[in-house]
Amino acid sequence: MIKIVAFVGSPRKNGNVDTIIQKILDGATSNNAIIKKFHLNDMNIKGCQGCLYCRKVHDCAIKDDMQIIYDEIKDADYIIIGSPVYICQVSAQTKLLLDRLYPLTEIDKAKHIPRFGKKKLIMVYTQAAPFSFLFKKYFKYTAKHLKGMGLEHYKTLIATKAFEKNSTKSNKKVLDNAYKLGVKISTNKIRSES
Repeated sequence: MIKIVAFVGSPRKNGNVDTIIQKILDGATSNNAIIKKFHLNDMNIKGCQGCLYCRKVHDCAIKDDMQIIYDEIKDADYIIIGSPVYICQVSAQTKLLLDRLYPLTEIDKAKHIPRFGKKKLIMVYTQAAPFSFLFKKYFKYTAKHLKGMGLEHYKTLIATKAFEKNSTKSNKKVLDNAYKLGVKISTNKIRSES
């Protein structure tokens, strides 16, 4: 059975990011996928301390809610990370998560080797800007740097014109694409591909 772990990096529950992620999960649930969803704003996640503890041990020196996240990621097939675009970047909540993913990688002669296998990465972004291409270089850059942690880019969903908290609830195209994506990933035979 496929396991999907999703992270909502928006402070708004049931807001635009959460709505799209939930639609992906609804599609996946239709095929009995195992689902875990975390609202990062509700979690106790401290910033990386740069102590390099994770270079020696397959863990982080900070004992906070990231310990739960590491355990969930270890046996996941798909990871979904969703964030609104704030000041041309991911939210602070999402950035904390990204910075703390370093224990997922081993460094051998300057090469990153995933400690816990490869997972497919889905990124979800919402932005007030009307054109989806405006931040695509940043989105691609972000996904590229997660590859060393074993998170290999699979798909990016972008919702534009997200001016209000509920903007995406009327964006039928984005929601339909999100649901179809959920159905698709829940039927993929990931474990046999690894």
